[in-house]
Amino acid sequence: MVLFYIFLLIGLSQCREHEISINEETPIDTIIFDLNSLSSTIITYQLLESSSLLHFNSTTNLISISKRIDRDTLCPNDDQCSKCYLTIKLYDMYYYDILLLKFKINDINDNQPIFSSNTYSISLTENNMPEMKIRLSKAEDIDCFINGVQLYELTYVYRNRVIVSSVNVFQPQQQNQTNQPFYLLYDSNAELYLVINMSLDRELQDEYIFTITANDQKYATSTKLTLTVLDVNDHNPKFSQSVYTVNISQSTPMGTILIKLTAYDADSDDNARIYYSLLSIDGYKIESNERNELFQLNSYTGELTLLSKLDQLDTKNIFKLVVGASDGTHNAIPALTTVYINVQTDLFNSDQSLIQITFGSNRVSKNFTEVYISENLPNATFIAYIKSNPNLQLLTHEGFFLQKLTENSFTLLTDRSYDRETRSSYNVQLRNGNVQRNFQILVTDVNDCKPQWNSSILNIDFDQFIHLNEAIVLTLNATDEDENSRVGYRKKSTSWPQSISLISNQLILNCTVEGNETNNDCWFYLANGEIWLDIEAYDLDNENFSSVIKIRLYRSS
Repeated sequence: MVLFYIFLLIGLSQCREHEISINEETPIDTIIFDLNSLSSTIITYQLLESSSLLHFNSTTNLISISKRIDRDTLCPNDDQCSKCYLTIKLYDMYYYDILLLKFKINDINDNQPIFSSNTYSISLTENNMPEMKIRLSKAEDIDCFINGVQLYELTYVYRNRVIVSSVNVFQPQQQNQTNQPFYLLYDSNAELYLVINMSLDRELQDEYIFTITANDQKYATSTKLTLTVLDVNDHNPKFSQSVYTVNISQSTPMGTILIKLTAYDADSDDNARIYYSLLSIDGYKIESNERNELFQLNSYTGELTLLSKLDQLDTKNIFKLVVGASDGTHNAIPALTTVYINVQTDLFNSDQSLIQITFGSNRVSKNFTEVYISENLPNATFIAYIKSNPNLQLLTHEGFFLQKLTENSFTLLTDRSYDRETRSSYNVQLRNGNVQRNFQILVTDVNDCKPQWNSSILNIDFDQFIHLNEAIVLTLNATDEDENSRVGYRKKSTSWPQSISLISNQLILNCTVEGNETNNDCWFYLANGEIWLDIEAYDLDNENFSSVIKIRLYRSS
């Protein structure tokens, strides 16, 4: 019956409320409220409702924390930190009313931003319009908005200069970076964009590497973004020469490849696929489906082949051929070149001395003084077919030798496998009586060398830079003896300090904060003992060719 009256009084009582603020992660057993502070009289309270995270001591009237309070788990949808409460309801045995205590859980910055991936890749065709926006994935921070990501920073190397673009989440309209080639934009819909503020050109640079950092003023997290520039067909083919001259004899066999024409296109892949066509012979236009009786041009390889015997011709000793090269673009204007075929009379039955050379290489200079041979070809590779009388002499022998075929024909062959990095040219001298022919063999490059460092260890003394209030950029320089080699750099160490980044061939040490002030804690971390980093230099055209350098960061004092 007594219990019945208690519940009846509870039902008739009014409810008093008090709101108390506490921080998440407050230690267990911390007293967060003293009920005795509400009255000068000692009051007995009956606990009606409570959270398992709170403990009420009915003897002392003290309320304390019994379990860990993590606001981000307790109220995951409370981004504004406005509705995360723990409540405890007590019955006041003195005033006969209900006391409701509402503990508002305040957020603390105890979580760092997290990107969904350590690396992102995007692709964009060249010749884009400036001011193009690409939406980026934002970093997630489960803290309240005020303790969430406040700053995004974009770091990249452009024209050998480190550029940093930042945007404040709370004040995005105050950022003025429109003079930068790339910058970040945070719009009114809380979306993050990379703005490409220039027209990209794949032939100038086909890849850009960015570091995006999310900062909540306590923690910072970075991710890598790679922008690949895709090709569009914006270049026409070009021949290496506007005029080619080929000297042949009347007895040149049918089926002989007279020359291999080569045009080049700065585009890539399908946009650089070139088709060759024979347009005219001696001013006579050749239709696309017409086959002439003298010469045939392979539309895919550019090889010009002799189809008929020339000794049947009466007085014809020179032909003028116009050849076109097109990349297949609809209505494209082809590149043009002229090929002169000089037919020389066979003189081997007369008393005159003659040295007639037909080169096997596809690349021969206009005046026939230079022939290009690729390195790493096998020993006894064919260099030239030579017609002369038996008195032909080879005056120089290093790198090649002469092999007699018939009474009046010879072949010039290599006596070794050429290595351009060891030797790049050989001189050939042929003599027959008073006639002498000289030409040079030039060894062309193939990708057969790996990048090399000047040393296996690079020592960097921090004391040279610790007084500087700016980012320190160290340029890495591994060398590749191949021609037109492209070297890339990547991290090999399993751990990497947050204040050190690798962008392209730039090793960047950044111990500065906003306003270019030195972050002494950062310097202390970097300089407190030795730091070892492994960086690999690799051939961008063949990543199997690579070498690693160890970088030692230390203080001399």
